[in-house]
Amino acid sequence: MTIGTKLKGLFAVAVAGVFIASPAIYAADTVAEQASSGSSQTGQYTVTVDGATMTVDMETLNLQVEKNGRTWYSGRRASDDDGLNNIWVNKLTDAVTVGYRDIERNTSSERSMSLLDSSVDFEGRSDGFDAEINCDDIELTFTLEVRLSGDGLEVRVPYDSIEEESESEKLEYLLIYPFFDSSYSLVNGNILVPDGSGALMDLSVPTSASQAYSARVYGSDYGISASAVGPTSPEVASIPVLALMYDDGGTMLTAESGAEYCSVNAMVSGITTNYNLAYMQWIYRQTYVKYYQSSGTEGNSYIDFQTDKNVFDLVQKMTFLEPESSAADVAVKYRQSLGLGSMSQDGDAGLRLEFLMSENKQGMFGLTTVTMTTTEYVDRVSDWVDDYCSNLNISILGYTRGGLNGSYPNHFPLESSTGGNRGYSSLSQSLAARGINLSFVTDYVRAYESASVNERRYALNISNQFITINDSRAGSSARYNLLNAGDAVNYLSEDLETIREYGAGIDYTSIGSLLYSGYENAFFSRKDAEDIFVQALSGDGVNTNVIRPNAYMWSICDSYLEAPLSSSGYMIETSSVPFLQMVLSGSMEMYSRAINLNYTGREQVLRLIDYNVYPSFTLTEEDALELYGTNSSGIFTSSYAVWGDTVKSIYTEVGSVLSQVYGCTVTDRYSVSDGVWVTVYSNGVSVVVNYTGEAAEVEGHTVAAESAAALSL
Repeated sequence: MTIGTKLKGLFAVAVAGVFIASPAIYAADTVAEQASSGSSQTGQYTVTVDGATMTVDMETLNLQVEKNGRTWYSGRRASDDDGLNNIWVNKLTDAVTVGYRDIERNTSSERSMSLLDSSVDFEGRSDGFDAEINCDDIELTFTLEVRLSGDGLEVRVPYDSIEEESESEKLEYLLIYPFFDSSYSLVNGNILVPDGSGALMDLSVPTSASQAYSARVYGSDYGISASAVGPTSPEVASIPVLALMYDDGGTMLTAESGAEYCSVNAMVSGITTNYNLAYMQWIYRQTYVKYYQSSGTEGNSYIDFQTDKNVFDLVQKMTFLEPESSAADVAVKYRQSLGLGSMSQDGDAGLRLEFLMSENKQGMFGLTTVTMTTTEYVDRVSDWVDDYCSNLNISILGYTRGGLNGSYPNHFPLESSTGGNRGYSSLSQSLAARGINLSFVTDYVRAYESASVNERRYALNISNQFITINDSRAGSSARYNLLNAGDAVNYLSEDLETIREYGAGIDYTSIGSLLYSGYENAFFSRKDAEDIFVQALSGDGVNTNVIRPNAYMWSICDSYLEAPLSSSGYMIETSSVPFLQMVLSGSMEMYSRAINLNYTGREQVLRLIDYNVYPSFTLTEEDALELYGTNSSGIFTSSYAVWGDTVKSIYTEVGSVLSQVYGCTVTDRYSVSDGVWVTVYSNGVSVVVNYTGEAAEVEGHTVAAESAAALSL
């Protein structure tokens, strides 16, 4: 099959429907003059910018944009749809829907502008409009700013424009144009969501799902509320982006400001309504569990509501997509908006070996140290692996005196039984001489409950309790307290000089992936924590590797660790896609989670190649049986003596293909048949992955069953 017949899988048809608007239409200059009086206007306002023409209803602010023969609707009702009640009809056609809390009744409600008896003071501009919206029923006022450009719309709600007069009804969240570019019933198209690596929802087939997709961008705010995290927890939405893709065009939605207080949502036909939509929910307040006492228990609590609003300027962008855009096209467009740096293309695929040096467990007379690996052994293994890998990265874990468990946030002094100062110094010099990267695995955010830490350094949640989370590793019973963001980076600063002495980089376990707010001991918002962490890592002066970093951390990452190779697998999702990897390829090296801890065979190896992710392993010198009874007992197989041959075979296969596209960006990805994928890179090389049990023909080339190849197509 040729490229000309490739299957992108991202199609759509125009949706039959009627745009709901008032009948009167005015020229832009006339409306601007009328609106300047400050009185509420009726009719429509039209403006053209860079070939795009926007028409907006000045009462509901419902709008449509026409460009190149295609029309983007902010919300329109299908002509054959008679199943919507009044609430949904208004939500579909009004610009803004408000979630609010009745404080006296302890109930939350959601209503669109029209149902809140809203009035609009409209002011037309040459590039869009400003509208002051007065929701009279709940005494809420805010300004919606809409700006049109040739490539899309940008909508804003400045924080300073929000005014609340009511004592009993308080703003909880806003939905801005939630039905923008939505479609009706079964259509040829897809919705892209940032679940893990990325996921698609096929709009052309009926869904068996009963729930919509909804995920908090950057994960839960542990300072207010959070769900338990475990080995099987859903993947985090680390990117504030959504996309609706049809055959005649589509829309990419991004959070340009305020992503820390945003959730991404998608719904398909058959769930609640027959519409397909993707939208962002902007969170100003949340309910939370309030305890009567700071040491409270579940039996001494009630549901309370945030008093103060989250402080952020809401900026949501809707970027127009070309016809038949794929997930790869969206990735290219999103990457361009980020301004990420570029890697050198002079290099080979990487391999990461993380060595667990020591642990501890409860003995008859207290904790005893379990030595798992010595620095001398790490040096020997690196010498063996160096024979076939020219881009080897060694990470060391559990190097702290007394072993891994109980060490965080302290990382030094070093455990003598694993090598001590002399052993680690010798190791660093030996690795440096051979061009091998050495990194210390750290965690400055989470403090073991047993750690010696001044309680003033612990972050308190909104209920005045320590923010305590369970260890997410399988088999571990460890619990952690989160540190104040400022105190976390102080611990980092104290370690930097020592780490630099060893010429090592840092693998950050929680900074960059956990984002939370703090109260009482140190008041800081999620945005404050983000700024503190970004500034600290920007100035660390060492190689910066981050485990599952959120998007705000990407510009300072040298390596992305534990990259997801799938989505969460929600029923509403029809397939996983490497959206995250297509965005980041060419900007940083990406490494997998430890393969030996969840090895699934051929498909996993092929997925590494398909997603441009390098293999990673967690290894030890001693047999993993020695870890029984420790909080690392979930590592059930780790001995290099057992895994050495597999490390070599997997890296050799993955590296032989991915080395040919090292440092290159992704320009396209498509399927030529079921189970056969082609990813095109900026140097012209195409990586073909055949997941099927039969050989595949691609542009005159034969790719064997369950194999991959780098080809010039």
